[in-house]
Amino acid sequence: MEPALIITHLDDRHEGLARECLERAGCPVITANAADAHPLPAIGEVSAIISLGGDQSATRVAEHDFLTAEVALMQGALEREVPILGMCLGAQVLAVAAGGRVSEMGHMYAGWPPLTPLPALADDPVFATLPDDVRVLKWHEDMIELPPGALELGLTPNLGAELFRIGPRAWGSQAHLELVPEMLEGWLTDRRGVAQIEGAGHPIDAFRALSAELLGPQVAAARPVFAAFAALAVTVAVAQPANASRTSQ
Repeated sequence: MEPALIITHLDDRHEGLARECLERAGCPVITANAADAHPLPAIGEVSAIISLGGDQSATRVAEHDFLTAEVALMQGALEREVPILGMCLGAQVLAVAAGGRVSEMGHMYAGWPPLTPLPALADDPVFATLPDDVRVLKWHEDMIELPPGALELGLTPNLGAELFRIGPRAWGSQAHLELVPEMLEGWLTDRRGVAQIEGAGHPIDAFRALSAELLGPQVAAARPVFAAFAALAVTVAVAQPANASRTSQ
């Protein structure tokens, strides 16, 4: 069985719930980071992709060699129906890879809005377990315009697409559902992170207090999402004929 690939874009390389749930499902894991000197693996070398958030902008993919390569990898995954799960920047890159668009909002947004499910969420194999009106962390300044045929699964009262599915095996969330406490603590003590939160209009101490209150319920809601994706990735990988993906490259 080929490993799942976790892509991180931040210097902290934190994988949040992604590795935990993949390994619990019995899926081996490899990682890549935007600062790495080595290339991303070929699509035939991975069983699934989880792409997390970052400071880069999917509005300028052509200016970033790593994002350009990531878009190409996701295009190959979409073609071969390799499972993909994107969070924030990862969701934006997925949308671009599928023919959607990412544009600038003109300001930084950071907050904990409620997630409102749409009817399609109830039958979704990955996101269906999300409870109604769970509050989720969003922290971004670009917004997603979905490609034709994408299925919206949930909304927040903010600009751009929030929760969606593209094709049979690709999912995206503008919210940071991957977060665990130590990950968010690092973001909210980092000088750049503090500046972004305050630039979005929040006193940092008040935002830390709100985050401490709301992160636990988000983690409880998001862990089954990552577990469902990991189980799907393992099922799909096991069902693949041995080395079929490699020989078709």
